[in-house]
Amino acid sequence: MSDANGNSAGGTGALSNLGGGFNNTAFGRNALNSNTTGYDNTASGFAALSNNTTGNQNTASGFAALFANTTGILNTASGAFALANNTTGINNTANGFSSLVVR
Repeated sequence: MSDANGNSAGGTGALSNLGGGFNNTAFGRNALNSNTTGYDNTASGFAALSNNTTGNQNTASGFAALFANTTGILNTASGAFALANNTTGINNTANGFSSLVVR
């Protein structure tokens, strides 16, 4: 799927709740599926950035990377569960399995 606002998605549930965001890319089941007005986000992998609603300029690659992010901005997560518990954080970078995950 792609649209006039520069959004692209592939996978069941990817970008399925988009309401006004632009320049988002989501590939993988439920990637960016809660995103409503967030923009310039990239999510690749099952449930990557799944709970993002209005967060901007985030990049998540890997199973459930940045999973809980809702309004956080300028975050980068690479690896399964990387930054998975981040909700509103700004300017974080996490690389590797479960990196920067609070338990």
